[in-house]
Amino acid sequence: MFRFEELEICKLAIEYANDMYDFADKLPVSEKYNLADQLRRAALSISHNIAEGSRAGTDKNFSYYLDISI
Repeated sequence: MFRFEELEICKLAIEYANDMYDFADKLPVSEKYNLADQLRRAALSISHNIAEGSRAGTDKNFSYYLDISI
């Protein structure tokens, strides 16, 4: 198990990404590609930054990636 998998913030970020995917699927056809894609990528980047930061080694580096995810 990786360090980030135990963090509540990471679990919430994944849940948020799932919610944004559901929301993006409900957008009008005119927004399906541009806005929907941007929402999905932004939502995924939160958990990706948390995961990447957990591999950063030091608490200071991890804190930096958490700041980015916010």
